[in-house]
Amino acid sequence: QGRRGTRGHPPEGVRGAEEDEGRGDQVEGEGDPRQARPQGTQVANRRGLLKVFEVERARMERSGNPLAVGLLDIDNFKRLNDEHGHQTGDEALKALAALVGKTLRATDLVARYGGEEFVVLLPETEMQNACDILTRLQRKLSGGLFLNEQKNLLVTFSAGVTACGKGEAIEVVLERADQALYEAKRTGKNRTCIG
Repeated sequence: QGRRGTRGHPPEGVRGAEEDEGRGDQVEGEGDPRQARPQGTQVANRRGLLKVFEVERARMERSGNPLAVGLLDIDNFKRLNDEHGHQTGDEALKALAALVGKTLRATDLVARYGGEEFVVLLPETEMQNACDILTRLQRKLSGGLFLNEQKNLLVTFSAGVTACGKGEAIEVVLERADQALYEAKRTGKNRTCIG
């Protein structure tokens, strides 16, 4: 089972959905919830994610084209915060959001899902292609050292990716992605697993 399925609550440091409800209309900052090329930390919040997911799932059901959903989680985030401070953790989140936003297509969406988790919607993307996209993101992130107080820090993330099925609720899809993410963490981190 995934991390949520085994404990019944989000992992330490991850906010619940109710904490995001009062945050902006659809995007942190300004803009459209489909904004896939965020500037700074402008990424969709949960509300924006839910709206776009419904649209993309309906499009997938009409067209028959796949919809891949990825769940990304920064590796060792609690340790990063504990050893280098929350400011450093925030900067790492911004760096990941910026990288994901610059790398994805205009039709893709990145959304902040929790403390150090992001969801990526990849319309019209087969599973292997989605896995390859996330693996490329991992290489790009780990290829650039993150500078903090004159110390180079390596920031990595693990990911789980899955295909959305017809009629599936986002919670079901994300639980499957979360199980794949758990497998990626369990088998060494800084990798992508398919669920």
